[in-house]
Amino acid sequence: MSGFLEVQSTVVDVEEGDAAHRARREQGGQAWKAVWKARPPAPIVCVECRHPMYAKTSERGLRFFAHAPHAPDCEIARQGESEAHHLLKLELASAARKAGAHAESEVRAPDGSWRADVLASDPAGTWRMALEAQLSPITAAEIVERTERMDAHDVTCCWFSDRPRPPWLGAVPSVRLAAAEGGIAVAEGLVKFAGSAWEPAPQVPVADFLRWVFTCQVFPHLPRVRLRYPQRQLAQVWTALQYIAAEDAYLWREEERQRQAAEQRARFKEKAARRRADIDQRNAASRRAALGRAASAEADARRANLGPAGARFHDQLMRRPGVEQAVAHLAGSTTSP
Repeated sequence: MSGFLEVQSTVVDVEEGDAAHRARREQGGQAWKAVWKARPPAPIVCVECRHPMYAKTSERGLRFFAHAPHAPDCEIARQGESEAHHLLKLELASAARKAGAHAESEVRAPDGSWRADVLASDPAGTWRMALEAQLSPITAAEIVERTERMDAHDVTCCWFSDRPRPPWLGAVPSVRLAAAEGGIAVAEGLVKFAGSAWEPAPQVPVADFLRWVFTCQVFPHLPRVRLRYPQRQLAQVWTALQYIAAEDAYLWREEERQRQAAEQRARFKEKAARRRADIDQRNAASRRAALGRAASAEADARRANLGPAGARFHDQLMRRPGVEQAVAHLAGSTTSP
């Protein structure tokens, strides 16, 4: 397993966090070109295990030192830290410094409850943020628990990965990175609100993203509107205040539209109910009139057929108490559904 140092213009005796790895040039500091690809190799050794080390550069141009093959087991190897993880930490530390922050690697909590890959802070010490490089598998619950431990010490946190689909992305403040011209850029997790949905923002260099974070130009946000997003839905994103305000305005307009639509539906329903009641009343009156006419015609016919005596008997029957109410009831009952 390799151990690494970030080197600027000279090879210096520098400590790399808790891993306590340093590269030492026996004759003192040398220019980078004097040790990189030097033949024979420059005599640089690891302070901890005394195994030879050699100068390297990453694909993105970062300078560092790596153990030569067949290195013995030492602290960084026991930690199981990969070359990719080391390089990403160096990228994050370099980006934080470009963004104007002070950055230290492998910083532990006073009580040992957490360790930050890179701890960024402002020169005045008013804020601290852990920049976590996460490449190995981890569950969302584990990453939330680690974030909460840092929050308990007033250390905010942002997680970074260059893996294609980290399953925990969005469970905590986090972004996915991708290679870009001149370094690495934020490829997922930074969004903007456009019209009626969230959309991915254009890729930006990590240093620019961190500058926005450090200066409170972007914030973690729990979107309430669906993401119009090619990758996936994220529970938590990074965005600017104006886009949060745009989402609020859209939700207010949508709520107002739904309220007005509900009121209109209620008015239509009430109007329809009144129209139905008016029709029912007219139909009932029409039925009662028709039934009255039919009863009168039937009575006339019976009187004509029964003769004077029969007609008088029929009239007596119809004048009995309750007959008129019964006829009215029957007329009204025909309006029932």
